[in-house]
Parts: sequence; structure tokens; C-alpha cells
Amino acid sequence: MKQVLKYVDLPWAVVGVCESESFTINQLVHDDSVEQAVEHYVIGYMAFWQIAFIEKERLVTCDDDALRQAARLKIARFIKRHPLVQRLPRFYLVLLNQPIAPMDADGMSRVYQV
Repeated sequence: MKQVLKYVDLPWAVVGVCESESFTINQLVHDDSVEQAVEHYVIGYMAFWQIAFIEKERLVTCDDDALRQAARLKIARFIKRHPLVQRLPRFYLVLLNQPIAPMDADGMSRVYQV
């Protein structure tokens, strides 16, 4: 079964979604847009696992396209080093310039497997 990596740009993060032929991100979306559904899922995940305590109003918007591209490359390298054992849908998150989470000097968080 073929896996496809699709990126969803949030105003404050880049999310990589591994889709398969039997699962696509559009199957999870009902009334919201893909971006809204992914953002809701990611914020809930981060709060549940205490990666960061998120209040949406405190998130910093990042409009740096070069940083977004670097985050996509970081996610792709992470997936290459940590291949999927099972063909399940996976979400990968990189935060961009957020003061609420540990950031590397390049303005990105580590890759979180959501």
C-alpha cells in the first residue's frame, strides 16, 4: 500500500500527514476545512500530552515561507530515519517560532509524531 506525505500549513506550524489509499485526511473532515480540522486535532494532542499548554490566542503567526520549507524538509528527514512499521495514518508536527515550546536556534521545534 502506497503512503503519500501531504503537508498542511497552519499559521503557527507545519503538519505532515501520511496518507494511504485507504485513508485520506479528507475522510476526517466533515464541516470544517482541512486546516481547521488538523489544527483542532493538533492543539488537543499537544494539550493532552502536555507538549505545550496552548491557548490559541497566544500562538504566534509565522509568515516565513523559507522556514515553512525547512520544516517540511525536517519532517521528510525524520520520516526517512524513522520509517513506519505499520501502514497507519500518521501526523508529524513542527512548531514555528513559538515561545510556548522549546525551539531550536533555527526557529523550529523538534518533530512531534502526533
